[in-house]
Amino acid sequence: MSVKVLCNLCGANHYTVVYGTLHKEQGRPGQNSYKITDHSVDLSVSIVKCCKCGLIYMNPQADEVSIHENYSTMSDDFYFEQEEGRRRSADSILKYLKKIGKTGRILDVGCAAGFLLDQARRWGWEVYGVELSSWAVDYAKNTLHLPNVTQGTLKEARYPANFFDAVILKDVIEHLTDPKETLEQIRHILKPSGIICCNTPDIDSSASKILGAKWWGIKQSHLFYFNKNSLSALFKATGFFPFKIRSHARTFTLYYWVTNLIIYKPAFGFIRHLLDQWPALANKLFCVDLGDQIEIFARKSRQLKYLHELESVTETDAPRPTMKVCVVLPAYNAASTLKRTLADIPPGVDEIILVDDASRDNTADLARSLGLKVFVHDKNTGYGGNQKTCYKNALASGSDIVVMLHPDYQYDPTAITQLIEPIKAGRAEAVFGSRMMKGGALEGGMPLWKHNANILLTALENVILGIYLTEYHSGFRAYSAKFLRSVNFESNSDGFVFDTEIIVQGVVKYMKIEEVPIRTRYFDEASSIKLWPSILYGLNILKTLFKFVLYKSGVKFKQFD
Repeated sequence: MSVKVLCNLCGANHYTVVYGTLHKEQGRPGQNSYKITDHSVDLSVSIVKCCKCGLIYMNPQADEVSIHENYSTMSDDFYFEQEEGRRRSADSILKYLKKIGKTGRILDVGCAAGFLLDQARRWGWEVYGVELSSWAVDYAKNTLHLPNVTQGTLKEARYPANFFDAVILKDVIEHLTDPKETLEQIRHILKPSGIICCNTPDIDSSASKILGAKWWGIKQSHLFYFNKNSLSALFKATGFFPFKIRSHARTFTLYYWVTNLIIYKPAFGFIRHLLDQWPALANKLFCVDLGDQIEIFARKSRQLKYLHELESVTETDAPRPTMKVCVVLPAYNAASTLKRTLADIPPGVDEIILVDDASRDNTADLARSLGLKVFVHDKNTGYGGNQKTCYKNALASGSDIVVMLHPDYQYDPTAITQLIEPIKAGRAEAVFGSRMMKGGALEGGMPLWKHNANILLTALENVILGIYLTEYHSGFRAYSAKFLRSVNFESNSDGFVFDTEIIVQGVVKYMKIEEVPIRTRYFDEASSIKLWPSILYGLNILKTLFKFVLYKSGVKFKQFD
């Protein structure tokens, strides 16, 4: 049964016909024989364009019950012939998610036989899938051993709010009877910092314009047809902010590409006959970008009406696992203040690591006598070099949260509990203790010239990086293991600018950063950067910001990869 539908994006009922039906009887998706690998042409479909917003869609469409029945009974053994190519196409998405620092729990909506999920599992994700086809679900569960694949619709899966770090819609959104409702459901189950990735045929591509109704993107199973503008508009209308739109390349064997070319140009049939004689060449994989697939990455919008969702992650929504907390002490001549620093570290810390940067006093021996895990540099590597050793050893010990605390007693260790709370709650991947919040810096004795220089540099860094922090230069910080593993901190400077470089790396990877107010103490024995080193430090910050601007314009830096 076919039914007339309204525009899914704006709700209008006024449209023009793009491609009319080729037969008197309007077709419907699948006609009880839907297959993923179907590339039929000359289909009986009516494609229209909304006069109000420009969305292109099939009208009329089959009723929702019939569509779901067709998908649930679908099987397609030819799908497995291109398994390796499909896995490589999935890897291109997973590689980008890794590049921007996303890990954790991933959902593939319309996961088919589970190739993307199996690849994601290899990349370290906790994987979930939802799929209508019982044939595909059976393969995913029993052959690929993916236990968290559910048969049915996304709504029927009943996932909890704020549950997923990433959701994938790969060649799916065009099949949905209500894409808008599905995206709203995804926003509900996606974490505040989560990412959604969607790809779909581009109705505005050159291939579509040249081939018209015979274009391979026109199928009886495709209910909606998007271009970059309409897809972006749909995401924005459902509470998402698209931050990257690109063309999606696909990987198939040469034999597959040639076979599909013959559908449009039978004269090329001789090539397939030649490939029959050369199976090694026929089965060689080729990644081709025809420019006919849109791929969009988006995160939750921060519009006022959605802020309550971003700020209301509850214990039920995000259960807290037990997390190992490690405090690292980058030390240089800290023997006189080490005991006081340790005495103020609150309960809840599982391990303390001290890295001695070739001190001239007995810092290392004292630390060992106090039961700390100690690493000693043969020669002084600098403040940044010390931190590198701290973080490498903290990660090697299995720490989930790493707190960097100076052992010179300048920062108040009792604030560690507040510092790690946002990471434990899943709100942030890094938390900085800010001396500038609540006037803590001047009250603690920070020299006025240093205070004012800090404010000016921080203002500039906020403008360039596009985030807001009250201070970038505090030496009291907490990082999640995820943050440290996602950034290339070993490529950073061995000097003081390390602290700024690791922030920029976190910004590049879209890491969530929070701040908490801290007290600070300035006294004679505390370490402090003098005027000339402070000037060099400021110049190095400007250099780092300039590199960031170049990176955002397309210049590659290994440091930010």
